[in-house]
Amino acid sequence: MPELVCIGNLTIDEAVQPDGSSEVSAGGDAVFAALAARQYLADVRILAPLGTDLPRELSAAIILAGSSAEDQPHRSLPTVRNIIRYDSVGGRTWELVEGEKHFDAMSVYPADVPASVLASDGILTLAMSFESQVALLPWLRANSEATLYLDLQEDYLDNREPLLALVEVCDVFLPSEIEATALAETADLTRAAYFFRDRGASTVVIKRAELGCLVLGPGMAAAVAVPAVSVSAVDSTGAGDAFCGAFAAVHLQTGDAVEAAHAGAAAAAIAISGFGIAALMRQAAA
Repeated sequence: MPELVCIGNLTIDEAVQPDGSSEVSAGGDAVFAALAARQYLADVRILAPLGTDLPRELSAAIILAGSSAEDQPHRSLPTVRNIIRYDSVGGRTWELVEGEKHFDAMSVYPADVPASVLASDGILTLAMSFESQVALLPWLRANSEATLYLDLQEDYLDNREPLLALVEVCDVFLPSEIEATALAETADLTRAAYFFRDRGASTVVIKRAELGCLVLGPGMAAAVAVPAVSVSAVDSTGAGDAFCGAFAAVHLQTGDAVEAAHAGAAAAAIAISGFGIAALMRQAAA
């Protein structure tokens, strides 16, 4: 059974609905991805810096996801806090309460990565700070033979060439539709998928939220559209992270990108059916 490590952040998220009501919950891309991956793969771990005020729910989630708080890098800083405001047409905005410098300090850098992570079969690098991703991914490529999965952060798309350099060193690139069209400079998602594959990623999966995803793997003559799983959405936070975690878990075992995308869609549907990581935790504990 292969081993997958999900590298990212741990957060406390406040989701504010259009009517002004709000819900605070534990989150973080590393936890969303790892909990989703555990539905399909037993050997999953998290690598994410811990702050000084780790909530009990996050501590429990780390354990459910196959790791422990003691194994994580520690920072003498508070946990990352986000405010996510949803509008009436399904859009949302993010606010980092402590700012970008704090978010960067709570992201993973090469010095945080133990040898055991480098020896794993797959490493999913999630949307941390721009600086940490630029430092981390080429270093992982140089120091590990793991399959490298890359999920970006939409906030940093002005840095086109450095981000494309990351595509060149990853094995599987998992951009959102917004990221794909901006980086490939085309609204044609099929052309974008081929563009990224030509830049070095052997497999490209363009995530399209409720529209599903577009998959282009090695040797595939044409991209394949995989539908989303229909569900009544409560909180869309973490859907993409859950997709990436489940995708990586199945892809590591089968090598089949289309099968893995169906697993990702199923995990994303679970994630958005509750606030924060609650639905994924219930699934993991069942």
